[in-house]
Amino acid sequence: MITLTSALALLSVPAFADGPASTTGYALSADGTSLMVMDSIASPDTMRTVTLSAPVRAIAWRPVTGDLMGYADGRIVTIDTMSGDTMDQGAAFMEGTAIAGDAVVAFDFNNKIDAVRAVSSAGDNLVYFPTSFGDDKANSVRRFTDLFYAEGDASEGAEPLVFANAYTNAISGAKAGGTFQYALDARANALVSLANNAGTLETVGLVTVDGKAIDLLPVGGFDIVSPREGTDMAYAVLQIDGQATAGLYEIDLETGAATRLWDLGGADVSSFAVSAGM
Repeated sequence: MITLTSALALLSVPAFADGPASTTGYALSADGTSLMVMDSIASPDTMRTVTLSAPVRAIAWRPVTGDLMGYADGRIVTIDTMSGDTMDQGAAFMEGTAIAGDAVVAFDFNNKIDAVRAVSSAGDNLVYFPTSFGDDKANSVRRFTDLFYAEGDASEGAEPLVFANAYTNAISGAKAGGTFQYALDARANALVSLANNAGTLETVGLVTVDGKAIDLLPVGGFDIVSPREGTDMAYAVLQIDGQATAGLYEIDLETGAATRLWDLGGADVSSFAVSAGM
């Protein structure tokens, strides 16, 4: 079986015409025990594998501090991307915040308020408020309205199957003046918007490759990096039904169109994050 490490190491990678050389990629293995670190996603042949001291279910880059964070059952952790050490933040999980073990967890920071949202393929909608949040919610995980499609949407009434989320204006070292949350739904095969605590989903567009609709599997990940406010570059690791290999794609946030950047071979990825140099 091809592992994440061996698959990525064999890549033949095209040059990025506009790709950010300072953008780092982090791919979490399906079992949550190891992290593939691509020091530059423009040159993913230079990479390293880090074994985590404890498994996590999803990862997210925190722009304000530059930390890589992880969601685990009953724990929020910071991840040392050199050693693999996971440091428990001691977060208080409020009643009703458990996510079923078979659900896919998506995890990303709201860059305006510096709090991280965890949503799942089962419709869960949680927020972790870091210790620096400054009120009684600090260092706690709380549940908000489960995910659902808005009235009149093409997927109204359908059960969401969200497996990845990402916020715009992910600017290194700073909060954003505003942000907007996107997600990927494998049942609708669509890029959607997610209205934060309200849980409301609205379809942006079908995810297409070369103008053709695709059938997404609920694995992989999605993230956005922003060199400045209002300039967003979105990337996703996608597994498409009927294809033997996963791929890294650039995502058009206006249409859902996905452009394949390279083949990841048999890589089995459960979560994906990107960061820019601070």
